[in-house]
Amino acid sequence: MIEERKLVKKLARVMKEVKSIPKNGFNKFHKYNYVLESDVAEKVREILADENIMMIPNMTYQSVREHKNHKGNIEYIATVVMEFTFYDGDTGEEICFQVPGEGQDAGDKAIYKAITGAQKYAMMKAFMIPTGDDPETDTGTDERNNGYSKGNSTPASDNQLDLVKKLTEEVAKKTKITVEEAYATLKKRLNTNNEMANFTKDEASKAINYLNGVKKGA
Repeated sequence: MIEERKLVKKLARVMKEVKSIPKNGFNKFHKYNYVLESDVAEKVREILADENIMMIPNMTYQSVREHKNHKGNIEYIATVVMEFTFYDGDTGEEICFQVPGEGQDAGDKAIYKAITGAQKYAMMKAFMIPTGDDPETDTGTDERNNGYSKGNSTPASDNQLDLVKKLTEEVAKKTKITVEEAYATLKKRLNTNNEMANFTKDEASKAINYLNGVKKGA
């Protein structure tokens, strides 16, 4: 006789109940709203509790590396791999899965930021909570694969790239987000998948203008 797997059915009910979560967070750098980890946890936690399910985290890997910004100050970038286990309090069943996370901080919070990020996306992906971040909207990949490029394809100068890096770090500090977040949102703004070292002159020029505008308005 095949044992009935009730945990999967319970998790499916949780998925059905979590229809949407409001975007109460606001990114000052890129001017967009996003879902807060605390809002995800609050909504999912209540429904999991109704089903007698616990979600237990376990850090299976961690590393911390130093990063020196343009001012010579040391910041820390933490990378973690979190294992999350759903435990069914009624049947004893369990389901495990892993999610990576990364966080950056000038103090001692890099690890905690990495853990928080991993937990947020673990819940959002496990229960298929929509975010609107669809990779199919990434036109940069299609343009490169089809040999199409916008504007001047001449590589940016070293002076341009140094200024982009400097402004990105300044904006990140002023808007209280990580350099990685500032850089990621800058690439979205430019609609490019080029890494900074591969920016064209046009991309670097647009990046500098945009970052200067954010600095003035932040």
